[in-house]
This record gives sequence, structure tokens and C-alpha cells, in this order.
Amino acid sequence: MSEVKTKPYNGYYLKPVPEDDFLLTKVGPGTPCGEYLRRYWQPFLLSSEVKDLPLATKLLGEELVVFRDKSERLGLLHKYCAHRGVSLEFGIPAEKGIKCCYHGWNFDIDGTILDTPAEPPNSRIKENFSQGAYPVKEENGLIFAYLGPPEYLPPFPHYDIWEHPAENKLLPIRINIPCNWLQIVENGSDPIHNAYLHAIVAGQQFSKAFKVLPQLDFPMTPLGFLSMATRKVGDYIFIRSSEIALPNVGHFPNGSNGISGESFALKPLATRWAVAVDDHHSSFIGFIHKNEYNESVMQISPDECGVDKFPFIGQTADRPYADRQREPGDFDALVSPGHIANRKIEHLGTTDRGVSLARRLIAKAIRAVEKGEIPELPRLNPNGFVNSFAHEIVIKAPDFPDNPEKLALFGRQAAMAFVELSDLSPIDREKKAEVIVRDILKNIMSN
Repeated sequence: MSEVKTKPYNGYYLKPVPEDDFLLTKVGPGTPCGEYLRRYWQPFLLSSEVKDLPLATKLLGEELVVFRDKSERLGLLHKYCAHRGVSLEFGIPAEKGIKCCYHGWNFDIDGTILDTPAEPPNSRIKENFSQGAYPVKEENGLIFAYLGPPEYLPPFPHYDIWEHPAENKLLPIRINIPCNWLQIVENGSDPIHNAYLHAIVAGQQFSKAFKVLPQLDFPMTPLGFLSMATRKVGDYIFIRSSEIALPNVGHFPNGSNGISGESFALKPLATRWAVAVDDHHSSFIGFIHKNEYNESVMQISPDECGVDKFPFIGQTADRPYADRQREPGDFDALVSPGHIANRKIEHLGTTDRGVSLARRLIAKAIRAVEKGEIPELPRLNPNGFVNSFAHEIVIKAPDFPDNPEKLALFGRQAAMAFVELSDLSPIDREKKAEVIVRDILKNIMSN
């Protein structure tokens, strides 16, 4: 059969194999992956999307309603009223909680029944039942929810890079993507696609530096790994290290760096969660970081950020189809394999190590939760922040030898300097890492 696979016009023999990747892709209640994802805070809407009326939404396969009561408190309840199943998207926000339009049952934001006005005064319904509800939190224009067991509620992951640099402004984004959440995670774990999709094949979307094929590496971080590429671009070495943090967080440096001067920057352009709406739909949701560093290579307008808006070509479905065919982007690469990519028909290569690593780490974590273990959670540093490790390094090295092994070694050692300095604030890490990286460069070039 191996000979048949390489013969011309062999489509008859290469029959599709059904997709059945249940472990990593099914996210509803009670599924292994769904139970794992429920152990983390998940952003699901922009604050600006929830106004004076309740909003029906879906998260991890559950139908829900989010609302603000007249006291401006935010609630997230099961969509269907515990009384007769009428959708609470037609509920009436009250001073405290929300009232079902059908019979006036009043639910507080925690699901407690405050009133059943049509029942007799001695009714014990309020003591015996409640409406399904989940904790929510608003942060920097995003709404987060925790859908897991309340006794395992984790601390909220406030990332250090949200406050760095001092003038950093977070612009919320949410992109609806009709595919499974894992496809978004895999995209961020695949740095070689930045060369081909964004520079060589589909159009000059990233800077010309990305036309140079890099050395790839995937060193581990406390909750995931760096998806990194190291290039020799003219007189400079350029290291771009995105961070993939379990289960679904990614921090990504700017793709517009033209490599015209040195930098040692813990200043990603985007922080995103790959949030599962259901098995077939996801949200690419998070922040664009507007600051002087990122705007030195591209202008960032708040008007370009929001629901289905992103300040970079190819991230949404808004372009004409023919234009997307001529210059595809990440959206097309994510969606075109289907709602759930059929991984049984893949033929992975050496450059797919990050994709394989992401799958292994997620599968291991899912199985740990199945065994009753508590999964690894974002770690808060002494200042109450979660450290981020996404960074880019540009360092002048005109005499660096044309040696791929040495280039890869330098890339890994330089990137790990940012990881190993995790006790420091971002600004101190940048300063200390620069000193260490320069020493690493000297050592490698002298050997």
C-alpha cells in the first residue's frame, strides 16, 4: 500500500478516514475536554456587547443568558427558566437580578430564586430550587466566566504584560470563527506558517524578515511553551517567541518588525484566548496591545478593534471571497479544513513539532482531570500577576557564523533568559535579559 500512496492519480486509494478526535475537540458538559476547559476562566464577550437587554449566548456548548441588572451587576444564567423553560433572553432586568417574563420568577445573579410572585406566601420553591448560574468577571473590556465546579474556582489570571509598558492600552477584540477551538491553538503553535502564509506564498502580510526561513524551537514554560523562530536577517539575529499557555491562551509579538535596530521586548501585540463556543464554533478573543513599541512598526486604531475586527489582514471573513483566495489569511487556514479538522488524514513533518506538543500537553491535562486531579493553573507572582514570556529579540551580530545549529542554540538560550527571570517585573526582565543575551552571544561566537 505504501507504493500505491506515491503513484500518480491515486485518489481512489486515498480514501478519507472519518474524524473521531473526541478527546481533544468535544467541549460540552461531561466530555473530558469540556470538563478540563471548565477549570479555567474563559472570556466570552466584550463588555460593550452587553447593554440594557439580556443577551443569549453560548459557551462550551451550554446555552446561556448574560445580563446586567438595574444595579449594574453582571449575571450569567442558564438560558431556560427553571420554572417552565422560557428563555431568559426575554427576561426583564430587575433592581436585583432578572425576572422571567412568563410568570415573574426573579433570579439573582447567583441563580438564587428571590421571588415566585404567583405562588402562595408559604411556597418553599425558593428554598428548594435555583437557576443554573456561573461566576463572571469584567476585566479591561472583556467578560470572563468560570463554568467549572465552584469549589475549584481558580484565581483570576491578570497578566503582567497588561500593565507593561506603562502607557499600554488594551483594545478588546472578539472574532467569530466557525471551527473547533483546537485549530486556533494549533495555529499559534505553528511558527513556520508565519513564513509561508504571511510572507512567502500568500502575500507580504508580515515584514520581509519573515521570508527568511528560521530555526524553530519549542522550549517549555511553566504552563506551556514558547513557539519560537530564530532568523539571521542581514546583520541581525531576530528571535520571535510567541507563548502558548494551557489550555488556550496565546501571546503573540508583532509581525511587522522590519529589523532596523536592536530590541529586547516583552511587549506582544496580541493576547488571545481560543474559546470554544461549541464543538464547531469558537471565539478568538482577547486584546490588542496599543503602545509606543508596537506602534513604532504599525499604527493601531481603536476603530479597527472590536467584534469581528482586527488590525491585520486575513483574520476575519469580511473580505470578498475572491480576495481571500488570492491572499488567504489565518481565518481561511483555520476554517477551510472544516468545523473539526480531520487529523487522521494529516502527514506531519519536523516543522510541526509545536502542533504535536500542544496536542500532547492538552491530552495529558485532560486525562489528569479525568482522574480527579487539579490541572496546572496560571501561577500568580508575589505582585498578584501571571508572568508572560512572549517576546522578541533583535540583536546585531554581523559576524555570526552561517551555522544553523549555533543559530538554534543561541535562540533557545536567549529566549530562556526571559523565562528564567520570571521573578522580575517585565521592565526589569527586559533590562536583565539584554545583559544575559549579549553574554550568550559572545560565548557562542567564541566557541
